[in-house]
Formats: sequence, C-alpha cells, structure tokens
Amino acid sequence: PSFVRRLHPDNNIMFTAVLADGGFGHARVRRADEQEEMAQMQPTSMAMAVPVAVAAPTAGRSQEEMVSLFGGLDGIEVAVRSDQHDSEGTYQFLSQVFQQQSTLMNPFGIATATRGSFSIKSTAEGNPEIATLCVATGDRFRGDMAAAIVLPDNTVLAQWSRSSRPTMISSGETDLPVSVFGAPYGKMQTSKWGMGHSYVDASGKGVRPRSHGCFQCKTYWCIASFCLFFPTCSIASIAIICCVMPGVPGLYDLKTTPDGPSVGLLKLWQQGGDISESSKIKLEITPGTDAQTRTAAALAALFMIADIFIDPPKGGNHGGGGAPHAAEMDR
Repeated sequence: PSFVRRLHPDNNIMFTAVLADGGFGHARVRRADEQEEMAQMQPTSMAMAVPVAVAAPTAGRSQEEMVSLFGGLDGIEVAVRSDQHDSEGTYQFLSQVFQQQSTLMNPFGIATATRGSFSIKSTAEGNPEIATLCVATGDRFRGDMAAAIVLPDNTVLAQWSRSSRPTMISSGETDLPVSVFGAPYGKMQTSKWGMGHSYVDASGKGVRPRSHGCFQCKTYWCIASFCLFFPTCSIASIAIICCVMPGVPGLYDLKTTPDGPSVGLLKLWQQGGDISESSKIKLEITPGTDAQTRTAAALAALFMIADIFIDPPKGGNHGGGGAPHAAEMDR
C-alpha cells in the first residue's frame, strides 16, 4: 500500500522529503497527500495488518553489502518520535477515537496508523548518515509492522514484517524473517510476550540486547530522588525526575549467549509520554568484534527501536492498551 512505501519496477523505495525535527534530531516523512491517504485508511483498514511486498532479488547486488555496511562500524545512532497524533494538537487525537472496532487492547477504538523514516547514523566523527530506517504500522495497538533499511541510493537493503505483536494477553508473531536484496537473511525474534528483541542468522547464532536491570544510572538517580524528598521538601526530587533522569539512558549489553561476554553496549533514551514520545538508541560495539557479529548487533538494535516507534500510545511513559512497553518490561 502507498502508506508503507511506493515501489518502482527496480524495487527502489521512494520516500519524499525527510524534514529534520528538534530534540534528538528526529526525522519524519512529510508528504503533501499524507492526510488524504490517512483519511482513506479509516476506519476499515486501520485494524488490519500492514502487508509488505517482498522485493525480488536485486540483480548484481550481494548480501555481503549488509556486512560491509555495518561490519566496519564502531556504532550507530537512530532517533525516532512517536507523534503521529500530536502534530495538530489534542483535537486531532480526539478525532481518532471510535474510528474503528473496539478491542480489549484498544477499547476506545483509537485509529493509530503511523509511519516514519529515520536516519541511521554512524557514531564516527561527524555522524555520517549510512542508511534510513523506514517503519509503518496500520494499528499501534495491534502492533503490525513493515520495516525496511534503505540505502542512500533508495535501494531496499533489508526488510521484515509481522501481522501482530505478541503481548501478555494476546498472541502474535515472534519470528520475523529478514530479507536482504529480496533473498532470505536470518530472522528477527522476540519472546512470546514481545520482549527480548534479537537477530538470529541462518546458522542459529544471534545477538540480543540484555538489560542491566536495576544496576544502572537511572536506578541510582531514582534512589537519590527518594532519599532527598523530605530533606529538601521535594525540591531536589522534582529537579532530578524532571531535569536529570530524562537525559539518563537505559543500558543494555549485547550478547551472543546469556553468560557470554558483551559484544557491545546499547543506550536507550526516552522522553515524553501520552501520545508523543521521543526515543533514541546509541549502539557502541566492543573493539575486536568480528564483522558478522557487528552486523547482527546493528540489526537487533534497529529491530528494537522500530518496535518502540510503533508501541501503543501511553501515559507517563507506561505501557497502554494492555500492551506493556517491551523495553520497560525487559528491564
């Protein structure tokens, strides 16, 4: 469908102007006919899965380009903003209520189809853009996803999709086959509750971000906020919660085995709540890691941020609509 992407005969993905946004330097796709297309989708197709047409194998392109792209990097950065329903104020969001059939996860029938195009940048000096992550969903509560990594020449490098997100109260797809230049190339995986984002190659070797749990800076700042509440009449606590903690990332080790050494560190920042949230990941690869593992780590990180982008609307950074935030649950 046109709201996911437009494919030319040469299988190039066509997104129009990407405009820089504030905060983390977010990027969003803006097209003149966007509102018209979104209106045409309501209310019948909002609750339907987002289908994705798998591109035919690209002639003259090798899957080794995936390894050459990510295997030589020391890290990547991606920033997203889930603000499909706040760009024109609260009225726009309220106009989406009861636009589709009510479900257990979406009792008010909120139409939440969204899409976005986000720069994948290297952590090297100057933060050069190496590719673009394109993500679309027909229903953020259902969690259907169509995602693609697009090269600067508009060629689709890799893509994956699913029809629904698994949660504690609903079933969904846990294995998402990945294709590179239209040919099979491993798979993305989650647990049956939609947590534990990972990438697994054809040989069964995978990389998964594993949270530091309670042993990270955010937890220590929370403890400090609690301890300073009464001595400072809550002033220091409010300052920590509002000014300090939003800039402190959650930390994840990337591992190939649960007890094995870390092959990288993933930092996750999240700000906001309600129907608008900013998220950013920064992947730092451990020196000496081989190219295949670097590529797997990058794919796992991109899968994680893509899933965060299509999370259901939340209030106060907590999960909503019966689908807890996967990153928070994993911690």
